Amino acid sequence: MYESYYKLETKPFSLLPDPAFLYPGPRHKMALSLLEYGLLNQAGFIVITGEPGTGKTTLLHKVLSQSSETVTIGVITNTHDGASSFMPWVLAAFGLENKSRDEVDLFLRFSEFLRRERARKHQVLLVVDEAQNLGPSALEELRLLSNANPTNDVALQIILSGQPPLRELLQRPNLAQFAQRVAVDYSLESLSAEDTRAYIRHRIRIAGGRHPLFTDQACMLAYRLTGGNPRLINQVCDTALAYGFAEQSAWITARLLGQAARDRSQGGLLPLKKTESANTLSKEQEDAEQREMASEPGPSGAGGAASEVPVRSPGRLSSPAEFYERGLALKTAGLYKEAIEQFRQAAVDAGRSLNARAQIGLCLKMSGRPDEAVLTFREALQQTGVDSQDSLQVRYLLGRTLESCGRLSEALEVYRRILRDNAGFRDVAGRVARLGTGPDRQDRLRSGGNGSWVRHLIRRWHLVLRHSP
Repeated sequence: MYESYYKLETKPFSLLPDPAFLYPGPRHKMALSLLEYGLLNQAGFIVITGEPGTGKTTLLHKVLSQSSETVTIGVITNTHDGASSFMPWVLAAFGLENKSRDEVDLFLRFSEFLRRERARKHQVLLVVDEAQNLGPSALEELRLLSNANPTNDVALQIILSGQPPLRELLQRPNLAQFAQRVAVDYSLESLSAEDTRAYIRHRIRIAGGRHPLFTDQACMLAYRLTGGNPRLINQVCDTALAYGFAEQSAWITARLLGQAARDRSQGGLLPLKKTESANTLSKEQEDAEQREMASEPGPSGAGGAASEVPVRSPGRLSSPAEFYERGLALKTAGLYKEAIEQFRQAAVDAGRSLNARAQIGLCLKMSGRPDEAVLTFREALQQTGVDSQDSLQVRYLLGRTLESCGRLSEALEVYRRILRDNAGFRDVAGRVARLGTGPDRQDRLRSGGNGSWVRHLIRRWHLVLRHSP
């Protein structure tokens, strides 16, 4: 997608907690230093808190990636307050048998594990992520678990990472004994405006970029929209790069990022700050942005143009292949309306028409317009001169969409057509068997829900549709 256009080795704004991308800003650097200090000095309990998306999990991954081979690590990520005992989770984190219902037996089993690790001169580290979901009883179990440490040594260390309610929980009077055992604690805050700029440039550099890509004004807008929350910054910047690729822009400007943010937040799921001036630059800011783009050459992969001007020459239109690639980038970013426009431009090419129309159908289905998707798939199948294998794939998409709409008799007809052409195609034989067993069975299928099929379908067919001629 946009990685090759901007000469990047990987996506710089992935939501995965990759320690290689950890930004060494003052807040995260202090948190990392305190975590390392606590581990080196055998602190029994270490607590790290912060709002969602501030980088706690990435920080933990960084610490764990640097751990010595003599440290045995167990991680608990799915915490909740509904379990009668927390001990089975602790044993499972270290791969220990935990089926016994006797809490004393579980405790003794873990104590024996600690003894064996101590004999091997191994330190045992338990990491509990999202620890704000733990209740007082689970925390009390952890406190009692720390009693397994001998008086002159600390064989077990525990890191609790969670959102601010964890700190509030530990301040309760009935958990005073636990709080007294916390040797190191730190509250991770969002990034400042300057740190946001440095954070964006840092991730671009780690991803292999040799050019800042984002103007200073775009970085400042990202800060105003996200409040410096790294996870939100990642989402806004990733979408902005898809927009930049679609427009063939050498720079991600404030205009591009603002447009990407507005479109991305229309569904209400991305909690960006709503300020009237967030997407508006003053005349001085616009001039400063233009000077910045003029003073530094753009990335070579994006044509070297130091402006927000498409790389292609004014007299040359984009090719169907370029429209198709930009459509894929926009679809990946969840911008289905914009992606459809690109695929429609690509569909004018006879050799790419079937795949482009199939992608339009997928975008329609994923944006909650399945009936329109059905019509689009049917139109795609009317194209002449297409590869039979490609048409089978599109016909399968049609059948699955009809199923998801509850139009089971139509879906059955489509599947039977596929069987006539290729009896071993995917799971079609099984679907024909299920759908052809009578109205009662069809009613159960209709109410059973097929809403998750799109995710699996895209994963299977994305490469096929993308690389087809």
